[in-house]
Amino acid sequence: MVLAAVFGVAAYRAAAQAQVKLSRVDAKYQDQPSGGMSCKACSFFRRPAACQVVEGEVSPHGWCQLFDMPD
Repeated sequence: MVLAAVFGVAAYRAAAQAQVKLSRVDAKYQDQPSGGMSCKACSFFRRPAACQVVEGEVSPHGWCQLFDMPD
């Protein structure tokens, strides 16, 4: 399971570099944090309200299944 998660993050990072974005629905985006994690702490978040991997505006207080803690 952990190995699959690692490959998943690597794929999303590659997608981010290629400028391919998922819809908010496909990313399972929500406007509130999850388990203390929020977009503003994600490596894909771009201030003030954008994301490298999710289309459209995202809240700094939102969250999606692509959350990636910065290295």
